[in-house]
Amino acid sequence: MTMLGHVAEIWVFPVKSMSGATVDSAEVDTGGLVGDRSWAVVDDTGATVTAKQEPRLREVRAGLVDGEVALDVPGAEPGLVGDAAAAALSGWLGRSVSLAHREGTGFVDNAPVHVVSRTSIRDATHADECDACDIAAPRANLVLELDPSATGGERAWVGDTVTVGAAALAVVRLPGHCLGVYADVPRGGSISVGDEVLSR
Repeated sequence: MTMLGHVAEIWVFPVKSMSGATVDSAEVDTGGLVGDRSWAVVDDTGATVTAKQEPRLREVRAGLVDGEVALDVPGAEPGLVGDAAAAALSGWLGRSVSLAHREGTGFVDNAPVHVVSRTSIRDATHADECDACDIAAPRANLVLELDPSATGGERAWVGDTVTVGAAALAVVRLPGHCLGVYADVPRGGSISVGDEVLSR
């Protein structure tokens, strides 16, 4: 196997479109990082409300407490859960919304895992190809520090499978809206900060 780099950061975003948090390790299954985007904001019709419609959602920090999503809504008491979280969010947005939970792949739009390297974040030579990319914060699940010998960066891995910790990630495509690559999970397992990224 060839060493491509190591895991520098792991991010979990419990609620789609909201801020997430870094963790030291995470379990990964076929649906992605456990707990990632397993919740979403929905309106009275049940339609998902995203940051594209409500950019302020990115200002809300979401975390998981004993398996329940807790929100820090601007102007409200931190760590709200359940109906209190929905009420605070509705008041802040000025519209009636609630939180919906979905098992499995959750509310993921593309592939289960979004991977980006610090090289891409620093250089962003292809940023003009991204139609909605925040270069400083690409909202990836795994941020990698690449080995200097890893030529082409993670965007050259499309079609390949890499091993990260105990998990195997099949790199399937480039995002149309952000840096990095999207990956499926043919083999789940635990991933921790510092784990090596290896090619087969």
